[in-house]
Amino acid sequence: MEFIEDTARLTCICKSDKMVTPLTIRKSRDGFIFFEVITEKGAVPEELKGKFSNMPSAREAVAQYFRTMPETVAARRASFNKDFDERKKVKNAAKSEPEDDQHLHQGLDN
Repeated sequence: MEFIEDTARLTCICKSDKMVTPLTIRKSRDGFIFFEVITEKGAVPEELKGKFSNMPSAREAVAQYFRTMPETVAARRASFNKDFDERKKVKNAAKSEPEDDQHLHQGLDN
């Protein structure tokens, strides 16, 4: 979990390994003192919909959500692709290819 706060803009970007898209806490645009959780893609989870009276309470709600949520399909796919690429590099590194032609054998020239 990672929280990146911007006190000048009253926002906080919340990232987790369990999600690909980060959640953002921002001051509500309705003119009141409340904070809300938004996301760039998709819908905000039901547990985080609504208004929070201050930034720390919104951060705690997001942290609790990240602790209890299962890994999303997109995050699982990204993690699997990363692991697959690492295994592929290890497998390809084990194969030694000759750097020059002196190790290659040619057939007889008849």
